This record gives sequence, C-alpha cells and structure tokens, in this order.
Amino acid sequence: MSIKDRLLAKSGNIGVARPASEEPQSRERDSAPKTGPGQMLAFRQQMLEHTKQVESLKSELEKFDGAQPVRKLDPKLVHRSRWANRHEDSYSDGAFQELREAIKSTQGNVVPIKVRPREDGEYELVFGNRRHHACLVDNLPVLAQIDEQLTDRDLFMQMEHENRERKNPSAWEQGRSYQMALDAGLWPSQNAMASDVGVSQAHVSRSIAAFALPSTLVEAFDSPNDIQFPWVKDLTGLSKLEPRVLAERLRQAKEVTERTPKKVFAALMDDGPREAEAPKSARNNTGLVSVSVSGKDTKVVCKKTVLTEEQQQKLAELVDDFIQAQLGVKPTA
Repeated sequence: MSIKDRLLAKSGNIGVARPASEEPQSRERDSAPKTGPGQMLAFRQQMLEHTKQVESLKSELEKFDGAQPVRKLDPKLVHRSRWANRHEDSYSDGAFQELREAIKSTQGNVVPIKVRPREDGEYELVFGNRRHHACLVDNLPVLAQIDEQLTDRDLFMQMEHENRERKNPSAWEQGRSYQMALDAGLWPSQNAMASDVGVSQAHVSRSIAAFALPSTLVEAFDSPNDIQFPWVKDLTGLSKLEPRVLAERLRQAKEVTERTPKKVFAALMDDGPREAEAPKSARNNTGLVSVSVSGKDTKVVCKKTVLTEEQQQKLAELVDDFIQAQLGVKPTA
C-alpha cells in the first residue's frame, strides 16, 4: 500500500476538494462539443441569441425615432410668434386664472408647450400661449418640447389645431391670426388656407370679417373677445348705416347697464320689444294712432279706423317720407 493510500485510509478517505473557480471551467470543458459539427451548431445558437438581442434593441430604439427633446426652459427665453392670436384679455378671464392656479400647484406646467429655436439662441412659441404666460407671470420654469424642423406654415397649422382643441379663440382673435398669415404669404388665398388648416372657407371669411370690423363697433364691447361668430354678419351690416343712426346705436350700446355681450349686441342692433311713445298731437287729440317697436320693425297702428285704398297709399307715402328724412336718405325722383 502506498503512502497516499495509507494517508487516505487514516483520514477517513476524505478527498481534497477542487477550488470553486475550477468547477465551471471543468464543467464547461466537459460539456463543450468535441466534434467540428457540434462546435458549429453551438456557434450558430450563440449567433441566433445575439441576433434576437439586437432586434429587441432596434425595436426599442424605433420608439424614439423622430422624438423631440423636452426640457425645462426659462419662460423669459420664449417669445410669442408673430401669428399668435390671443388677445391680452385671454390672460385675465376666469378660465386663465384656474389654469394659472393649477400650474402653480405643480410648480410648472405638466403638459409641455412647443417651441422652435431662434437664431439668437432663444425660442419662438409654437403653441401653449396660456401655459407659457402662466409660467412667465409666476416665474416658474416652463416645460417645452423643442422642434428644430418646423417651417412657418407648419408652425401656424400646429398652433391653429392646438388652440381649437384646448380653448377656442374668439372670432376676433381667429380673424387676426388668419389675416396675418395671409398677409405674410403663407397661403395664396382663403380657400387654400381653409383646405390646409381643416376648416371651411366660410369660417375663415367670417373670422377675417370679425377682425375687420370698424374699431368703433369693436370698442362698443368690453373686449374684442365678446364678439361671437353668429353676430359678425349683422355687425358688418351696421357699418353701412347712415352715420347719425350708427352713432345713436353706439350711444345705446355704451349706456347698457348690465354689460353682457348679448345685451350690448342687442343695443347695437336696436333689438328687443319696447313701446315707443306716440306723437303727443296724435295721442292727445284722438288716441287713434299707436307706435310700437318689435325686433327690427316699427309698427304704426291706426285704431278704430278704416282707410280706403287711396288713404292707405297716402299714409304709406307720408310714413315713407318721414322715415327717409329721419335716416337722411334722399328721396328718389
């Protein structure tokens, strides 16, 4: 019996364990393919696994393809676009105050605004005027998405779509924006603009008509934003009135006590039923004639009187001459 065998017998046949670091290498050597074809199959399997990993990474990368950086900016470095359509009154109404409080509570806007870089290193606002203004007023950083590829036309269209989805501009604001875009040559016509922006040509035309209203009519309202789309046609017609009559309508509008937009509009249109005082001579002498106003019409009623056709014609001519004289219209020959 050798010395090694005698030592193992005395130690209870305990063997010397191999270091742990040697175990995996030994197992790998034992499990590694021994033949050429086996090694090729193992190599192919490794390549398939690597290919799957690469495809997975490419798929994840594609999710960010075309993504634009979003970062917090100093609101003082962001400037309104020349096509911005918000009137200053849009930053003082109740809806804006609610938005401002919400942004203050989160220490900045959660929904990013959009900007594009300027040549001076600062930024031009694409959309998010109210969110930007809220951050500017309260000196909060504004979260902004930065798009470096926008053309002027793209900027205008994105601004237009975003505004209509959030808080629609007033008729006057919308008209100012459309008119500035046409003046800048972004589109050759109202039809072309309407088609690209995705609105009707009638909407563009009516909006521009609201912006084109005489300043005296716009100033009759407390704010240009009070002018509503359905009123634009009637307000445009007022500018064709004889100056003295228009001045009277404007005076009536300024004297409205409960200054809601609807009541100011009604005063300008001289609308709403009311009794007009009949001439004292007619009322005091016989009481047979009464005059009333309903809507845009003045009605003359001859009570308890039957007139012949000739008398009716003469009365119509007298009333017609009277109205023309009041309106300053020269009688036709």
